[in-house]
Amino acid sequence: MEIKEQVLSIEQMKHLQELGVDTSDASMCWVAGEDTFTDEEEWNLCIPNHFLLPYNIPTYTTGDLIEKLPKTIGIYHLMIDWNLMKIEYTNWSWQESVFREYFTLNDKPLINTLYDCLCWVAENHKELLEVKK
Repeated sequence: MEIKEQVLSIEQMKHLQELGVDTSDASMCWVAGEDTFTDEEEWNLCIPNHFLLPYNIPTYTTGDLIEKLPKTIGIYHLMIDWNLMKIEYTNWSWQESVFREYFTLNDKPLINTLYDCLCWVAENHKELLEVKK
């Protein structure tokens, strides 16, 4: 698996930023190549540093997304269930989900399912997405 398949795309990161997600805690970044600032194929992945800040777009890895998602929403706890291939917030004692529709892993990579879940949290519980310092 290529490294580019293990991080969010530029479009996904821009969408998160449009939703108001502070992406300054991303552990990787897209850096524009010398020839273009628009074609994603000309972007390279790097570890962020202060020399690249004006020319980069932060990007999340799978680990970043798991860390970014709130572990609880009210009485509900984040659960990534590999047996049932889903991500949800659930109450362990009642087995009731906050989501009416689970975020399933069946037809897409884990990183895209985590992205969908983070978008849902940003749209419905933005106050829980504080950056850890």
